[in-house]
Amino acid sequence: MTATARLAALLASIVVAVPGQSPDVSQYASDLRGADALLSRGDFNGVIEKLRPWPERLPDRPEAHHFLGLAHYRLRNFSEATQHLTAALEREEPESAPWKQTVEILGVTYFFEGRWQEAEPLLEQAAGWKPHDSELLYTLAMTYMQSGRGNQARVPFSKIFQVDPASPQAFALTAELFLQENRLSDAEALLLKARELQPGLSGVDYALGVIELRRGDYANAAALFRKDLEKTPQHATAWHSLGEALLGLGRQAESVEALKRAIWLDTHSSRPYILLAKIYIDQNLMELAEDTVRRVIQVAPQSYEAHFLQSRIYYKTGRPDRAREHLGIAEELRRPEHRSPP
Repeated sequence: MTATARLAALLASIVVAVPGQSPDVSQYASDLRGADALLSRGDFNGVIEKLRPWPERLPDRPEAHHFLGLAHYRLRNFSEATQHLTAALEREEPESAPWKQTVEILGVTYFFEGRWQEAEPLLEQAAGWKPHDSELLYTLAMTYMQSGRGNQARVPFSKIFQVDPASPQAFALTAELFLQENRLSDAEALLLKARELQPGLSGVDYALGVIELRRGDYANAAALFRKDLEKTPQHATAWHSLGEALLGLGRQAESVEALKRAIWLDTHSSRPYILLAKIYIDQNLMELAEDTVRRVIQVAPQSYEAHFLQSRIYYKTGRPDRAREHLGIAEELRRPEHRSPP
């Protein structure tokens, strides 16, 4: 809702509810206008300061609660936001524009508080009148995931990515998002359903392999990655993952070959270089390790791990000054201001 529409809807409700404009109500309307301007400028503390007295002075009115709830939400004061938004919801006209905004923001607030069961019905309502809002759909899907209704998450995820929710692609897609949350059992069930609906569906073997790799079942992981690579030999990430699995099985020579293929297919990814360098260090092949890490630093100069490995190599090969130089760079990169945002 735009600021103009929000203010118009809220002030209209005051006029309807309070036909006689007492001085108190006139001041209330004026403060709401001021609060709306502050909200639009991002001065959320200013909104709170301006409207703080009004819930007690006009306890039956929803507008101050509405603005205070929005301001606390934007400040991530979720407990206070919940208190005010709940009060606004109880007082606002159902299906009105302010009521709909309150439903949505209260649902999202419950989500951030981890109150999944309370978030669900509100987010479902909001998604009903905002069916193309990807942020809202994603929040609803994640709420289903967290509340143990993982399969239900498939519906909003399918809407976001515009696939049929009953299709094998929808099951595989939802599994991928579950994998990002490390929900391995849920992801596995969805992938097996996708494979049942469409045997040979691209990407399913790889994703199942990732699950086995995270579980530490390197043999099954390697077998699944090989199945994926039979169909898509150009899949650089699968070659890297196969290298990880083979290394877990203690098969270093085969791991090196898989990692080389990952690098040849994607020369800009630092991950296979890093793992390959570690193997070379373990094998005491320091010249190869140094060349490999140097390539990582060219690809990813802000890589903490690359500079740390280079430091180890220089120490092992009798070059302490160079070792300290790269260790210093690594330590600098670990400082909070150098870390990538989540």
